[in-house]
Order: sequence, then structure tokens, then C-alpha cells
Amino acid sequence: MAAAVGDWRLVGQEAALSSLTCRRLYARHGKSDDLVLVCVQGSFYAMEAWCSHMGGPLYQGDIEDFGDKLHVVCPWHGYTFDVRTGQNDLGIRQEVFQVKVEDSQVYVMYKCDLSTDPFS
Repeated sequence: MAAAVGDWRLVGQEAALSSLTCRRLYARHGKSDDLVLVCVQGSFYAMEAWCSHMGGPLYQGDIEDFGDKLHVVCPWHGYTFDVRTGQNDLGIRQEVFQVKVEDSQVYVMYKCDLSTDPFS
């Protein structure tokens, strides 16, 4: 289940964000709070950007369908995480966050501002 912390944070236009399957969302609080935004067939999902195994960048991972569930695959060691739940078959998990689309704008429920570009 997605965490319900913070407020709805605007991250951008649906059309622009759907152009990449995985993208990094930079957090105003710093790198450790960054997220990965996943877009598959018009549906958006958000989770912690850094793999809970050894910190690999999940936003550089592939999206694969395992057993009718979408998973992001960590590019470092191949750990997979369900994009809806953050669960992994080995018992580790990623925190996931609610995403909504309203009026062609994508929002993520999160504790700080998010951006597709680094904060200065």
C-alpha cells in the first residue's frame, strides 16, 4: 500500500512525463529522498529511487512483467520490485507513494517538493 505522507506535489504534464518509462524525480530535501516515477501504458507509479539492497539507481532500471505484475529491475544487481507495492520476493522492499493525474497534470503524495530537474 502506498504511503500517505505529505501533500500532493505537482511533478509535471502527463504527456511529457509519459515519454519515459522510468525517470528520476529530484527531491528538494536532497538525493536520499529522490523518487523514481514509472509510466507504463499510461499508468504512473512512484517509489524510492535508490534500491534498498545496495543503493542502485532504480530510475535507470528496466520495467518487466513477472507473473502479471510490473517490476522495476535494479541495474546493479537485478533485484526486482513490484511497482505497485514495492515488494521483493526476497523480503526487502521499496517505499511506494500514491500518484494521481488531474487535468493532465501528474501529482505524487510526498513529504517535499519534487522536480524532474535538480534543485539549485
